[in-house]
Amino acid sequence: MKLPKFLLGAAMAALLGQPALAEYPDKPIELIVAFAPGGGTDVAARSVALFMEKHLGDGASIAVINKPGAGGELGWTALSQGKPDGYTIGMINPPSFVALTVEGKAKYKLQDFQMIGNIVLDPGILVVGKDSPYKTLDDLMAASKAAPGAIVVGTSGAAGSSEHIGILNLNRSAGSSFTPAFFGSTAPVRQALLGGHIPAATMNLSEALPLIRSGDIRLLGVMSLERSTYLPDAPTFKEQGYDLVVTASRGLAAPAGTPPEMVEKLQAALKAAMADPEYLKTAEAAEIPLAYLDATDYRALLERMESELAETWKVTPWR
Repeated sequence: MKLPKFLLGAAMAALLGQPALAEYPDKPIELIVAFAPGGGTDVAARSVALFMEKHLGDGASIAVINKPGAGGELGWTALSQGKPDGYTIGMINPPSFVALTVEGKAKYKLQDFQMIGNIVLDPGILVVGKDSPYKTLDDLMAASKAAPGAIVVGTSGAAGSSEHIGILNLNRSAGSSFTPAFFGSTAPVRQALLGGHIPAATMNLSEALPLIRSGDIRLLGVMSLERSTYLPDAPTFKEQGYDLVVTASRGLAAPAGTPPEMVEKLQAALKAAMADPEYLKTAEAAEIPLAYLDATDYRALLERMESELAETWKVTPWR
């Protein structure tokens, strides 16, 4: 007796140890975030997960799992080593995600991941405390040049993060001599700045908006080509005579080898979420700087970042 096609598909999937596509997902998907709760990556992950659930179908569930440590390396390694069955995905944060491979510190390589798509492009910023004697970027630059190595700039990432490489490039191109201090995630560097333990800090714009608007910290410059729509009065570095552009990406990936039909369903859910009017309204309210890229364009971006970082490493190694 000849089996109907839908029964044959289910039987084949069972033999292969994979659920039929129509049933996927039939249990919670784990979304690994390589940083602590409360930062920009965590907020972006939780926001998009809700809408991906909606577009994956009835009963779909995505659970965010925070695995902070080693500037993201712990969580990204866990993602690369996850079972490629469609139930493990994760947020990745280039350029620090690829900087670790350039340094030779990572236990993974780019080829260990299947891209799903990019969600956010978030510019870097340089900030000081509200009572800081440095009123402008020029003030801080002058102080750095006058006392080489004395001005410490905290970063929300580790060595090789977008913020750290931005500081190195600023030192190299503008003759400053800032000393980076690595805090590993956003919350501790914010606390260190608010407590007066460091004179300046760099982080992503979305992670500092409330404190900038409340006046608790002072923004000296945005590391983007154009002014941010969220802070239209804040000048870019370039406007102030410093050719520095630093942007952090936040996107989704799965372990390499994840079945193509499941990857396609995840990609479709992300694309639909990014176009969902309710999500766009939520992201705007949360001031998440969205910038969707599909899997192909996202991989191309990562490969370009990796190539450019390799060149920077040759000139200014950061460890």
